[in-house]
Amino acid sequence: MIGATQAELNSPIGINGLAAGLRRAKECSMRASLPGLLLGAAATLFGGQSFMQAVTETNVNSQYVIESVSVAGVLVDDVDAAASAKLPRPLGERLVALIGERCDVAALENLAAEIRRELHLGAVTEHLSKGSAPDRIKVNFEVVQKDLSFDVSLPKFFYHSEQNLTGELDASAQVKQNKFAFGLVSNGDDLTERYSGLTARFDSAPLFPTRRVRFAVVFEDYHEKWNPMTRDAAGESGLDLYHSRWNVAPQVVFTVARPLEVSLGTSFEKTQSESPVVGDRAANAATADVHYGHKIEGRRVQQQIDARYNLRVATRALASTYAYARHMISVKYEAKSGRHTASDEFIAGAIDGQAPMFDRFALGNSSTLRGWDRYTLDPLGGSRVTHNEITYGYRTSQGTVETFYDAGSVWDAGQTVKLRQSVGTGFRKGIFLLAMAFPLHGGHVEPVFMAGMNY
Repeated sequence: MIGATQAELNSPIGINGLAAGLRRAKECSMRASLPGLLLGAAATLFGGQSFMQAVTETNVNSQYVIESVSVAGVLVDDVDAAASAKLPRPLGERLVALIGERCDVAALENLAAEIRRELHLGAVTEHLSKGSAPDRIKVNFEVVQKDLSFDVSLPKFFYHSEQNLTGELDASAQVKQNKFAFGLVSNGDDLTERYSGLTARFDSAPLFPTRRVRFAVVFEDYHEKWNPMTRDAAGESGLDLYHSRWNVAPQVVFTVARPLEVSLGTSFEKTQSESPVVGDRAANAATADVHYGHKIEGRRVQQQIDARYNLRVATRALASTYAYARHMISVKYEAKSGRHTASDEFIAGAIDGQAPMFDRFALGNSSTLRGWDRYTLDPLGGSRVTHNEITYGYRTSQGTVETFYDAGSVWDAGQTVKLRQSVGTGFRKGIFLLAMAFPLHGGHVEPVFMAGMNY
């Protein structure tokens, strides 16, 4: 064969042709498969979302029914609860709508992303746990705060037809897990005095690897304004009326268990009397606070117990002008089932010794004996107090309609105890409340109106 190599001449017949055919087949196969590969990749890219949804729908979790939904451990069982958690109403409605539905992991992931964006969080992840029945689960959206965040809020802005406006504006910042808060306050609701001024608070990150201990310190600087009835009654009482007070209160907070928290600290509080003869007085005290909060999430009824005990002991060992012990206890039980909510809250307190005006008990405000004038009850407050509040609420599509009954008394040791009562009704939507209360006593009854924002 002309032009053939020696190897080709020595090869058996057909081998050369087979090798050439294989090369042509490979080339043809590559040309044919390249478009197929490109089309396959495109189909995978464009159909990826549908594929993932299909996988999710067949996920084993889809056989479970969602029993409850919470954000950072806070139960979101109605739109009002979602608003209290600072969630926008549409997002809150979607979270509430999950209750009773089958678990859809893709939907939970989308909601977690929305919560992160709306609340400006570092991260939000959905966590599933066992429910009260084998076919039920609980969903908790666990949150991670940003290393640096800033927030401005109006936690309290309230109008009372007898006590006028009470307001608080707060600005807070968080650096990693350390929290700083600053506030402007004008409060005519909680004490016999109206106090206005500045507040600041620092809460540290957990101090030890156990994450059960942290440090906090509070600073307060107020100026006081007194009701004429209080001024008239203070003349012969021996109680001092001051025009300013300030307080520094460091404390250490121990998380004993998840529902139990204990705080121990001191309070260095000083008042500046309106009388130049009296001058400055100190109410330096050791403080203790025990808080217990527990939720019971049943299949049809969700229950919550919240209890607190507070002790303040002013002693001359801390260079205090006053010497007294102030005890305060509160217990609240709440049950929710469907659209219905019922709660009962009881408080009681006692003071042994002579306490300054800011530590004396007062009733007749936006949360106790609503409808009563506090200065008619006792213009100086009392060293003893007891109060019970029963509330029933029915949730509608627009908000929650409430009715309440209050009963309580404030008095000094040795005085006759007089039980006072009031009833009322209100409408609550998120943190906004509109209410009307009636004191129960003989004679002419004038309703008291309350409206505003109150967490």
